[in-house]
Amino acid sequence: MFGFGQRKKITEKLYEQNLELAVKNKTLSLLEKLYQTSVLTLMPEEMAREITDTIRKDLNLEFAGVLIFNKESDALIPLVFSKSERLVNTLQKLGFLLRDVTITNISKRDFFKQVVYAQKENITDNIEEVWEELVKQEHLQEIKKASHIKTVLLYPLIKGKEALGVLILGLNRDYQTLNTFEKASIKSFINVIALLLDKAYLYKDLQDSYEITKKAYAVEKQAKEELEQLDKIKDQFLAQTQHDLRTPLTSIMGYSDLLLGGTFGKLSKKTTEIIQKIQLLTNGMIKKANNFLDLAQFQLGKSAVELKPDVPVLSILEEIKTELEFKAQSKGVSLDLEKPKQELMINADREKLKAALFNIVDNSIKYTPKGGVTIKIENHTSVKIIISDTGIGISRERVGTIFETMFDRSEQAKKTATGIGVGLYLSTQIIKAHQGKVWAESEGEGKGSTFYIELPLV
Repeated sequence: MFGFGQRKKITEKLYEQNLELAVKNKTLSLLEKLYQTSVLTLMPEEMAREITDTIRKDLNLEFAGVLIFNKESDALIPLVFSKSERLVNTLQKLGFLLRDVTITNISKRDFFKQVVYAQKENITDNIEEVWEELVKQEHLQEIKKASHIKTVLLYPLIKGKEALGVLILGLNRDYQTLNTFEKASIKSFINVIALLLDKAYLYKDLQDSYEITKKAYAVEKQAKEELEQLDKIKDQFLAQTQHDLRTPLTSIMGYSDLLLGGTFGKLSKKTTEIIQKIQLLTNGMIKKANNFLDLAQFQLGKSAVELKPDVPVLSILEEIKTELEFKAQSKGVSLDLEKPKQELMINADREKLKAALFNIVDNSIKYTPKGGVTIKIENHTSVKIIISDTGIGISRERVGTIFETMFDRSEQAKKTATGIGVGLYLSTQIIKAHQGKVWAESEGEGKGSTFYIELPLV
């Protein structure tokens, strides 16, 4: 049996890994939003605006800006700035905007030279060091005082071997107060932002090049090479993300199982409940990470599905019911599975199909405030899985499109539960990869929904 000191070390380790998990969860959420931006936006300024708004709000910053480097003029030209409300009010009183201030003579400004030419991050707790000689000193002091800016961070946005520009962040905290995981989180999305902006400028160049025939071929060739390189980097990024996300999650589940199994001594009822909640959240994070990685694979045109013969359908649905029963009970809704007379076998990627069906059942529970969710299986010339709920329903306008679009949620859905709107889209891609089809029926908002999944029998 382990002593108090050993249990304390395990508890401290578990707390540290939970802290790491929380930061990685936030990082994953931010990466999802940045990925959404890359899907929906193509022009540089629009994309940069979406990126900076997302970063500022998610990280609770005073400002986030993108400055593009012009090598010929040796200057950083502001593209966009996203600012907190109090910083906006302060700048309005002073009568100028940060995006109007071009930072010149970069090679002679040590603070920016290190970022642009040496391509290293830089940090300062003195806002005057950033805009010295460009903005009046009394204005900078007023900005720092009124908006509580304590730290300014600069990160190079690198394209190839040169700096495309700079990401500048204004924190209302001292940099030293950030933990190791928060610092690593900020750095983790810098390359992603550079890639997204590079993609946007590439798209803009392609548009402009259509008017110049001679230039078109060269730009298209460069675009092809850079897009191929982008695909390689995305693959590397996905592989690294998969490793970084799953390692702490697996470790947390392992320690939790040991604690619940009594390896480190008997636990109180309250402690047991807390650890069970940790496991529930960790399982949710594992599914969220897997969904994110599968979605990225489909978007890259790669199949994330490997079909194998003789996969039982009922056992998959029984596992899903077991895993979601606690969530349904905690909401006060029922979750029932009507079993067929015999097991039905199909060709499937068991884990991926389970994830697809899990998303749909979970979606029904999520958007059912009262009543219940019923799952049943019918055997015709194919296997038909029917998931019915008494939830918020779907309008006629949206019932035919909810499986085909990402990041699209009705106003009623946003009021009922949190989410970003990728689960049903991902489920559709997985089911299609199984040579199946999925659709929904509803009599309208407030009248429940029924989801149909049809898969070929062996």
